Amino acid sequence: MPVTNQVRLGDIPGGNSRDKGREEDESEVGANSSDEISLGLSSGSDDELALIEDEDEDDEDEDEEEEGKNKAKRPTRARKPATSTYQDDLLDGIDFQLSDDSFDDLDGQVLFTSSSDEYQDDEEAEDDLDENYDFKEALRLAGNFRSKKKKNVKTKSYWKRKMMRTTNRELDPEVRMHLSQANEAFVRQDFQLALNSYLEVIKKDPKNFNAYKTLGEIYKSQGRLHECCNYWLLAANIHPWDSQFWSNVAELSSELGYIDQAIYCYTRAISADSNKRPEFILERAILYKEKKQYGRALEGFQKIHSLFPTDSNIIKNLASVYLEQKRVNDAINLYMSILDQNMRPSESTEAQVPSFDWAELNILCELYLSQHAYVVGIKILKLVARWLQDRSDEKWWDEQDNDIEFDRRRFTVIKQRSATDQEAAQDKEFDLPIDIRFKLGVLRLGLDQKEEAMFHFDYLRDEEEIADLLFEAGKALEAQGYNEDAIEFLNKAYDDEEQRSTELLELMGKCNLEMGEYQQAKEIYTSLAEVLPESLDIKLALIEALYHLGDVEEAGVLLERVSAMAKDTEKEGIKDTLGDDEEPLPLINNTQLIRSARSAKLTEDERIDIENNAKRRVLEKFHRMQRLQPAIDTHDRVAVMAWIKLAAQLVEMFMSFFLRQVKAFDSILKNTKITGMATITADVKNVNLKKDNLEVLYTYATLFGGSRSHVSEVIYANRAYQSYHQDPTVCLILGISHVHRSMQRLSTNRHLQLLQGISYLLEYRSHRLANATDYERQEVEFNFGRLFQMIGLPSLAVKFYDKVLSFHDKLEDSTYDLLMEAAHNLSLIYTISGNTALAREITVKYLTI
Repeated sequence: MPVTNQVRLGDIPGGNSRDKGREEDESEVGANSSDEISLGLSSGSDDELALIEDEDEDDEDEDEEEEGKNKAKRPTRARKPATSTYQDDLLDGIDFQLSDDSFDDLDGQVLFTSSSDEYQDDEEAEDDLDENYDFKEALRLAGNFRSKKKKNVKTKSYWKRKMMRTTNRELDPEVRMHLSQANEAFVRQDFQLALNSYLEVIKKDPKNFNAYKTLGEIYKSQGRLHECCNYWLLAANIHPWDSQFWSNVAELSSELGYIDQAIYCYTRAISADSNKRPEFILERAILYKEKKQYGRALEGFQKIHSLFPTDSNIIKNLASVYLEQKRVNDAINLYMSILDQNMRPSESTEAQVPSFDWAELNILCELYLSQHAYVVGIKILKLVARWLQDRSDEKWWDEQDNDIEFDRRRFTVIKQRSATDQEAAQDKEFDLPIDIRFKLGVLRLGLDQKEEAMFHFDYLRDEEEIADLLFEAGKALEAQGYNEDAIEFLNKAYDDEEQRSTELLELMGKCNLEMGEYQQAKEIYTSLAEVLPESLDIKLALIEALYHLGDVEEAGVLLERVSAMAKDTEKEGIKDTLGDDEEPLPLINNTQLIRSARSAKLTEDERIDIENNAKRRVLEKFHRMQRLQPAIDTHDRVAVMAWIKLAAQLVEMFMSFFLRQVKAFDSILKNTKITGMATITADVKNVNLKKDNLEVLYTYATLFGGSRSHVSEVIYANRAYQSYHQDPTVCLILGISHVHRSMQRLSTNRHLQLLQGISYLLEYRSHRLANATDYERQEVEFNFGRLFQMIGLPSLAVKFYDKVLSFHDKLEDSTYDLLMEAAHNLSLIYTISGNTALAREITVKYLTI
């Protein structure tokens, strides 16, 4: 049975939270090329492979000679200036300011400020066209200092000579014999003999390219792709000029998930290829994007975009990187530039302009939605739709505040126009593609124009194979609180098996729960609980549905399981996630730390989204708690426990609220602004606070105590004690927090903390007993009895509990009598000590009705 906790004052009458830029000197990367290879094989681990460069001095002398001859001929390369962001006038006569305050006439000028001003990428820029560029060396030479680094530029003639020597070199007779045996075995598919023979070749001739390459082929045919990749990587280092082979290794590395190794291989392929093949740069940029190294990814995509300006996939990749960098305006400018060039083409650029069609409009609308720029999004959608449908001259539609120009309602407006306008507009196309119409509906819903939004969403009912749009429509409606409308679209989306997901089921369950359809909610949450057994929210929602259906017994059983699961999770330590068998690792792994989280600042729109989502979650849980209130008033145990579980999820948010209040009072006290403080709306210029606010500090400290964060509780209780040291309540919580902290495993000095706690409790006793009533004296005796029982001194606890019992006859109001709590704790002490007779006597006398 649980032990009753201390009584707090006020319950009785009279109670008072850089990755270093990687050098892109690809001549140094090339310097890792090997001419000698040492191979060691050991069982139970990956092959240890070491590449040792052993270049002939004659080669370097020849390179220096050739470099000297060509030095005078080679012009100095000027680095290209950075391309300026798109800031020209776009689509004269339109105002695209990102504001939803009004729906004014289209006038003004397009101007989007790039959000890249705040974005600072820590990565150094790469220059694939000059792999020998060394920034530090350039600075050294610019300052007339002597070069510390011997120039080692590997020219095309160097690679040709190296390739010729490697191809034409004499093989040892023994090596030739083993190689012949291995090739014969490989041809007749005797892979084990071939493998052993190739390994003998490698031992005798560590620079044999064919041996490594064919070993990789053998492992690949056996499905051992990791070993294949390692041997091919070694082979590529023997033939560093073979850019296509580097590309093959990079592709295999990428398939195996070795992203860093794949990037390295593509870099070597680019440096070895005199033409700098765009496909290598593109693949590397995609890998950089996957690793969230968006600066390098952006540079690669920009290079490819300059080569293929009309490729829409490259443009999509560019826009996606801008989004990841939170440069939404740059992404918008990118598509607006394309739109401007399409709507007002010039003879010089017509052939190099990418097309702008419905797909591009769809992306542009998505960008405006991410900015919450609903008004501007609608304006652009209408403008582009008219242009694509050859209706740009129909200016009169701007007078309408709805979207009737895109459906049959338009003819009522056309009939009111002149005969010329009617004839011109009669046969024009006006319908929208379904995905564009859906975007228009979401934009209208963002402006809280539900009727117009539903008119567009209704078109989804007649379409097929658009389950994704049905789901998104239901999700958007649910977010706005339109549960009855949302459930219709969610049910239709559920009919498509490919669209079924836990997110869809959760939304369906939530809508049914809010609508009072508890039977459907029960079925949905039951299936979800089987898929997500660790989800507390799903179990609580299922408990609520069961309770409202009258299945109180099953709800109680499930509630006990939830409580047990919470305790197990709390006790569970960090588990060792390493298995017995280690995962195969690539030869090349990135050791740099990508600190994207550090540099990722939240934009104003993102902050608004976070606040709105938090508000929606709080309101949802609050409404669920309100539905349980009538049952709580009748003291229903299951309803009370479910209510407490729901409220516990909001404690952290409540703590943040009180922290903001504490900071607000501190800002007034210190006459300075504090980050994270609550907004002060009153005029506090002439307010002069001299003490901390006791109520706020006390509440915040007890919240920490409830979550067992006793160190933080001590800190804030100490602040209150400094100004209110004679308040018995402050002394009580400060003493209790010290005692609880002394009983925790991580306490630095438990004896000292226990002593401190008792000293504060003694202060509480003296302050509380001054002019005390019988109720207050009983409270003091009970709290000290509870203290000694908690620290394992039951003999002392019994004396204080006996004093509590002695006050029973003196108290007139039984509501504040601590008799039953003291008797219950006494019976526990006697039972544990083996005195069952006295425990029975206490129980019969005080606890039996």
